[in-house]
Amino acid sequence: MKSKIIITLLSVIIFTQFVFAKGTGTTMFQILQMPTTACDAALANTYIANEVSSLSNPSLIPFLFRSVTLSHVVYLEDMRYSVGDINIPLSSRSGINFSFCYFDSGDMDRLETSGNSYKTKGTFKADDKVFNLSYGTRLGSAFSAGLSLKYVQQNIDDVSYSNFLVGLNGLYFVSNNVFLTAGIQNFGSDVKGYSMPTSLYCGLTASLNETTTWVFQLDDYYNEDLCEFKLALEKKVDKFAMRFGYIVPGKDYNGTNNAFITNLTLGLGLDLTNFIVDYAWLPKGDLGNVHMFTVRVNF
Repeated sequence: MKSKIIITLLSVIIFTQFVFAKGTGTTMFQILQMPTTACDAALANTYIANEVSSLSNPSLIPFLFRSVTLSHVVYLEDMRYSVGDINIPLSSRSGINFSFCYFDSGDMDRLETSGNSYKTKGTFKADDKVFNLSYGTRLGSAFSAGLSLKYVQQNIDDVSYSNFLVGLNGLYFVSNNVFLTAGIQNFGSDVKGYSMPTSLYCGLTASLNETTTWVFQLDDYYNEDLCEFKLALEKKVDKFAMRFGYIVPGKDYNGTNNAFITNLTLGLGLDLTNFIVDYAWLPKGDLGNVHMFTVRVNF
C-alpha cells in the first residue's frame, strides 16, 4: 500500500510539473544545484548509493547509521559554501535527516554611474540558505522512498526572497550489485516570476565487484531546457577510494559547456567505518579550481 502511494505521488508531481514547465528561462536559488558532499561532487554530482549521499537522495536514509556530516568548499575569490547534516534512524526501516546549506558571496563592490564611467561606493553582501528535512523509509525488501521539504532563502543587499520546495526519490534494488534510482528535486512554485531549478533524474548504479562501481545518471532541468548525462566511476583500494566523473551537457551555451576540463570531476575518499573523509576537485577553467571537503562521523 505504501509503495503505491509513493509511486502515485511521484507520478502526479512529475505530470504537474511537465504541464506547467516554461522551457528555457532563468531559475532562482542556484545553491540548490550545488553538490552537498565531496563524494557526490567527485562523481559528477550523482546520487550514488553511498552513505554520504543521503542529503541528495533521501531514499538512502533507511540504510544508514546515526551520523553527522560537515562539508566545506574552498571556492572562488571570497565565496564560501558549507553544508551540515545529521541523520537519525527512527527504526530498522526508516529515518530522518536534518541539514543546513549556506552560501556567502563575500563583500562585493557597490557601483554607481559617474558620467561615462563607474565609481565604487561601499560594498554589499549576498547569501543563500537552505533548511532541509528529509524522511526515508523501506517499502519491502527491494524498494525504498524518500521525501524532502526545503525552505530556501536568498538575500542580495536589502532584498530577500524565499520559498518552500519538495522532493521525492525512489530506490529499487535489481540485485545486490545493481540498483535504479529516480526522483524529482526542488519542486515548487515560482517566485517573482522566476522558476525553481527543478530537475527530474534517473540513474543506474552497478558494482562490478567489491572495488569497482559505475554510475550513470540523466538529469532534466526542464525550466532551463537543459539535460545532462553524467558518468562516474569509483575504484576502491582497501580503505581508499578514487573517484572520477564527467558531465556531458545537452546544450552548449556560447561555447562554455564543451571544454573537457570544466566538465571533469575528480576526488579521493578515506573510509575508516565510523569516520569518513572525502575530497573533490572541480576545475572551472578560467575561473580557477574548486576544492570540496567532507567529514562524516557515524555514532
